[in-house]
Amino acid sequence: MKRILTATALSLAMMSTFTWAADGATTAPAATTTVSANVLTAQQAKEVAKVAQQGFNAMRDVQYARVSLFRGYPDVAQKLADQAQTLLSDDSTNWKDFIKTDKKTPLAGDNYVVINASISLAEDFVATPEKQKAIDSANAKFKKGDHKGAMEELRLAGVGVTETQYLMPLKQTQQAVKKAQQLLKEGKYYEANLALKGAEEGIITDSVSLVGAN
Repeated sequence: MKRILTATALSLAMMSTFTWAADGATTAPAATTTVSANVLTAQQAKEVAKVAQQGFNAMRDVQYARVSLFRGYPDVAQKLADQAQTLLSDDSTNWKDFIKTDKKTPLAGDNYVVINASISLAEDFVATPEKQKAIDSANAKFKKGDHKGAMEELRLAGVGVTETQYLMPLKQTQQAVKKAQQLLKEGKYYEANLALKGAEEGIITDSVSLVGAN
């Protein structure tokens, strides 16, 4: 799948997620975060990016902790697990405001938050000079923060676009990392790896067509 490279930056993808959610709110359940206009305020964009980055960094630490165990550095794995838990338990982050509520998720009662997203061209995309021009123009608008304008540019050119979101079950991840921390302290490295693996495998993906090709 061909990616619109400029639009795959985490902050842009995350900000656009809530912008498009606002545009499509007539048929989909409203997200917990309230967006009063088609474009996020600077503060809203900052909060969305912060939450996504925290979740992303926590999962990165989980993955690196597993690598450290595999390579025989349990002390490094312990440090990384501690870092992940600190990020996941940060009281200054109001996670509940960024829960994705419009998707049926595997774990009932858990809170799924978006930690990463990418924007890609549809599988059946066929390049033409006109469509490439629209993509270049859309990328320029993404850079300027004009997400609605970028998507409209693609829509008018008949360019199909799909967004893939990566969702993290907050409660399960917190519990798995906490368990791994304790197992690492007890020297149970095999079991700790399994706990971290469980946290990593809890991530699910959700893809949605944002702009249909003509």
